[in-house]
Amino acid sequence: MATNLKWNDSDFASDVVAAKVQGPHPRAFLLLFGIIAFFIVGFIWAKNAVLDEVTRGDGKVIPSSQVQIIQNLEGGILRELLVREGDIVEKGQILLRIDDTGYASRAGEIESNYLNLMGRIARLEAEATGEPLLFPAELLAERKDITVREQNLFNARQAELQSQIQILRQQAQQRNQEIAEINGRLRQLRASLGLANEEMEITAPLVKKGIVPKVESLKLRREINDLRGQISASELSKPRVEGALKEANQRIEEKILSFRSLASQELSQTRAEYEAARQAILGVKDRVARTDVRSSVTGEVKEVKIQTIGGVVQPGQDIIEIVPIDDTLLVEANIRPADIAFLRPGQEATVKITAYDYSIYGGLPAKLERISADTIVDEKSGESYYQIIVRTDQNFLKRGTNTYPIIPGMVASVDILTGQKTVLDYIMKPILKTRDTALRER
Repeated sequence: MATNLKWNDSDFASDVVAAKVQGPHPRAFLLLFGIIAFFIVGFIWAKNAVLDEVTRGDGKVIPSSQVQIIQNLEGGILRELLVREGDIVEKGQILLRIDDTGYASRAGEIESNYLNLMGRIARLEAEATGEPLLFPAELLAERKDITVREQNLFNARQAELQSQIQILRQQAQQRNQEIAEINGRLRQLRASLGLANEEMEITAPLVKKGIVPKVESLKLRREINDLRGQISASELSKPRVEGALKEANQRIEEKILSFRSLASQELSQTRAEYEAARQAILGVKDRVARTDVRSSVTGEVKEVKIQTIGGVVQPGQDIIEIVPIDDTLLVEANIRPADIAFLRPGQEATVKITAYDYSIYGGLPAKLERISADTIVDEKSGESYYQIIVRTDQNFLKRGTNTYPIIPGMVASVDILTGQKTVLDYIMKPILKTRDTALRER
């Protein structure tokens, strides 16, 4: 039977014959191609699309360091309280003030003594070295009266020294004069002696001849002897006067050295007193500074233990407790033992604060810092878990221009990135697991 039917004739043929005549519909090819293409594209996407593997744990924000206890070493009377519980304080901020009247008065006395000693040291240094008197700029700026007093004392002592030296110089000058007189007398006597000897030489022959009386010869001899005696006496007196001159000069030097030596001794003692005063003033100033009780950390005031103005703060008494708020946060979370195998310190993590909607405010980037060495058993539930600590990069969330602080105690969830897998790996995992465990008996 012939089957050469046209397409339009299939309406008058049986279904079997019509199907043979018409063949596959063109849209069927398109559908089949679309399905195949979908699976191919899906396979390629599943093969290359990467998803993060995370381990999740729940926990809370904890202080980055222990609660800080603010105390005062000396104690005293509470003069002013500047913070309340719940306040956020910065490191170094003044929290309260203790009455410093007693310390300030003591500091004033010690500082006055300290500056007096500073002026005395400047004067004694000038006296000990013979240099001009120069005062430190600090003393000139703060206590002009001390510099004036020490300058006047310096001038008076120098005047007294110069007066004593002047007396000794006058004595030395007298000795110089005496030496000059002796030298002049010796020159005169020696000249006279020379003339007398010459006259004697002329007279002696005349006496022998009887021309000149012998008396004249005797007179000349007596004169020569007198001159020689005077010369000898003058020569003997000269070393004595020269010794007196040397002694006078030595006394001048000794006077100067004695003055400087006494100044040096007093300077050494004054420097020791000055150093003691300097240490004392540092100690008192430190005490005065400690009357302004400051925060040792940036944090939140947890508790104020004394609030009565005028009340007594005992030395070393706990005054204020502050929970530190660092630039970073520590989050303590619990991880199931089944999830702990792939955790390592240094892994990236994301902290989600439950008080802030993650879809709106986002999370905090963090890093895993510590993993507990062993499991911890919850006494209430009896469940075991590992405790981990992650540190965030910042201590606030930000949306637009607004910042939202994170404080200790807030509940959080932690997602720790442990690796990456493709979508295909996730799809094939149950299949491969089934294959590995199939056809096995216990």
